[in-house]
Amino acid sequence: MALAGCSVLPGAGSEQAPSTAATETPTPAAAPVTAQEVASVLEDYVKRNNAANKAVSDKLLAGYEGGSSLAIDKAGYASLRKLGGRQAAYQPFGYTEPVHTVPVGPEGRWFLTTTHWKGKSETAKEPTYLLFTRDGESWKQVYAPDVFEGKAAELPEIVADASGTAEEVAHSDTAGLMMSPAAFAKSYAAHLVNKGTAASRTRFAADRLTTGAASNRVKMKEYAKVVESARPATAYPSYALRTADGGALAFTTLQRTIRYDVHQGPGRKYVFQKNNGFLRGKFYTYMKSTALIQVVAHIPPKTAEPAQVEVLGSYSGIISGSGR
Repeated sequence: MALAGCSVLPGAGSEQAPSTAATETPTPAAAPVTAQEVASVLEDYVKRNNAANKAVSDKLLAGYEGGSSLAIDKAGYASLRKLGGRQAAYQPFGYTEPVHTVPVGPEGRWFLTTTHWKGKSETAKEPTYLLFTRDGESWKQVYAPDVFEGKAAELPEIVADASGTAEEVAHSDTAGLMMSPAAFAKSYAAHLVNKGTAASRTRFAADRLTTGAASNRVKMKEYAKVVESARPATAYPSYALRTADGGALAFTTLQRTIRYDVHQGPGRKYVFQKNNGFLRGKFYTYMKSTALIQVVAHIPPKTAEPAQVEVLGSYSGIISGSGR
């Protein structure tokens, strides 16, 4: 049975189908990020990204990416090389209509760009969030979730002044929120693999990731026993900004592992993963994969009215796999 592949080269402009360091203390005296600086960072990012993709170069990739973005895309390069692929016909891309938001808060120097991926002959309808953090003397892109189809008109407004400066929300902050960004990461990880309580499941609106995961379980039931686990990938920092409704726009990374134990008996069955170099061929006994999943979500304010957390977009990739 075919499973959806999720590792693609960075900048592909499409939402990834469900696959199968603690933040340093900031320097208080750090200068604020300027509008001119963020614009030049994005321009440099596009040039470096295109160069790395064309060469399928881990070294070039590490020059402009960090965090879970680097882990996902480095694995994507490794998968491509295992499949014998090269980027001889690579088409460069860019971004259009960028809007930059610079937070003021305890986590240090970072900024968020909301923009649209632009290829040679097409422009994405839904935006992409690009989150950059300061790494020594350079800037690294650490989050790049694509907004789900049809969600562009529903994105929450970020509270920012005329200069683009906004309020950062700490990972453990519960003030005025339905739940803290940290609680969201933990609860949503359980929800994604259908392990949350009935009460906790009502706290999340339906989204593309969870509905896709549920559909995959049903589809694969005929062929294999599916065992899933997920948790916040705490090695990668999370970030959040205050929204105009008093809620928060949160970015976090989850790690999900899926194992398929193939049903044995008459009519030999197998499973396989499409277009992934870590999982090549057919597996007649079991197949196991681990993926990193970046998600962006709107956490509503805490009010007397019923409300739900809404996951708005994601970026993901398989980082390891095995089977026989």
